[in-house]
Amino acid sequence: MKIYAYIIALGSLFGTCFAQQDYQLTHYMFDNLSFNPGYAGMNNNICGTMITREQWTGFSGNPSTKLLNVHSPIEMLRGGLGFSYINDQLGFESNNIARLSYSYHMGLGAGKLGIGLSAGILQKSFNATWITPEQGSSYVHGDDNSIPLDNASGISPDINLGVFYKTEELYLGISTTHLGGFSMNSLNVQNVHHYWITAGYKYIVNPDFTLRPNLLIKSDAASTIMDLNVNVLYRNMAWGGLTYRIGDEIAPMVGYQHSFSDGSTLRIGYAYGITTSVIGDYSSGSHDIMLNYCFSLAKPPTLEKSKNPRFL
Repeated sequence: MKIYAYIIALGSLFGTCFAQQDYQLTHYMFDNLSFNPGYAGMNNNICGTMITREQWTGFSGNPSTKLLNVHSPIEMLRGGLGFSYINDQLGFESNNIARLSYSYHMGLGAGKLGIGLSAGILQKSFNATWITPEQGSSYVHGDDNSIPLDNASGISPDINLGVFYKTEELYLGISTTHLGGFSMNSLNVQNVHHYWITAGYKYIVNPDFTLRPNLLIKSDAASTIMDLNVNVLYRNMAWGGLTYRIGDEIAPMVGYQHSFSDGSTLRIGYAYGITTSVIGDYSSGSHDIMLNYCFSLAKPPTLEKSKNPRFL
């Protein structure tokens, strides 16, 4: 426990820190909007997604992320609009992000390209009740100016750019978050510019099984995280798969989806992360839960009934 507490304390110190800030999720293939505004409205339905992640459970102050996305195509705007809210907590640090996204859509080859921009605010706060070093340390609270004596918070603009390309079989996204690296002078903190790459492919093995490999690369130019995922969809209803976050985590995942007669779709997924780094010796794993619902405002065509005069 003391080792973990020490790791969290070091990772959370915010002086003039430029450590990787953006959250990580196992269900990233269901959550492109929160890091790529080019995805807004790309699936031609009104969609809402909620994801919650508890990382390294069993410890006080463990990383915890909650996310909400809503987006829709808007024909009169020749694209789509979206809204994202993210709450990300680690130790005594808390981040709240709210963004509005717009994506301009155009046909390209066999698919559709979305070019997007999102803008919003990022609110960061620090709780002065932080984890101190072990007893016997010579440190006295207040000696380090980078550690708050009282609760502190700050707000900055948050701007993101992204492009997203999608066909019936594949998708590819490239985006950047926290564009401009705005500073929060009241906290002596600068937001870190991140780069995201996502890709996936759908291969129909036979009428019952569909193979879906996915890739995520996230970098702040100082460190890079890569997720490799493969899952198998059975009869367009249930799926199972595995995500490997290189050097950090292996996460089996399962899910279920149901298509309703009105054309709407409900998906629910769960992933359990097994930590492969040294933290795994002190953690009981990570839990990632996803809920997604999509529907269309357009009513499905109804069959017209005709009468045969012979049977009148």
